[in-house]
Amino acid sequence: MSTAPKSRWDTTADDPAELARLKAEKESKKRLKAEKDRRKAEAAASAAAAAAAAAASTSTSTTTSTQPQPKRRKLDDDNPSTPSPGPPSPADPGPVKLLRFEAPEITPCRHVDNYELLNHIEEGSYGIVSRARDTATGEIVALKKLKLEREKDGFPITSLREIQTLMMCKHPNVVNLREVVMGDRLDQ
Repeated sequence: MSTAPKSRWDTTADDPAELARLKAEKESKKRLKAEKDRRKAEAAASAAAAAAAAAASTSTSTTTSTQPQPKRRKLDDDNPSTPSPGPPSPADPGPVKLLRFEAPEITPCRHVDNYELLNHIEEGSYGIVSRARDTATGEIVALKKLKLEREKDGFPITSLREIQTLMMCKHPNVVNLREVVMGDRLDQ
């Protein structure tokens, strides 16, 4: 005879054999997890012991002197305090290679005379855009001459925002900002 369901959605009857099987399965999972945790703890302890042994073998009598240990060490080849090269051990992955990234060269602004004005394109609220040719490379570019006649406080913030936006924007339908050039006077 089966017992009544515990809830109206529980339509399965509680079978003692099924309950015993579920309980045994749950306990076996607990045992496997405990074994896995024990192995992980043993591996961590052995790694810590190996690191401590390596640190103890590299320490000398100078480490117990009153001189403080340097917080950083150099990895240069000409530094005699670096370890000699040899086959890398499992704890030592080998020499460290630094990544090199391409960085634009910082140069002073070129002069507007390096460009030959070809024609006037359009005039806006903040400047006049013209077509020009770079005399060094022959490349056709657009030059924007800022209107600075009414500026009394230096370079206009709107122009700085425009330059920053063009520097960040990389899209085929947006003009790429190559450089900022300047003239001798404010009207150039």
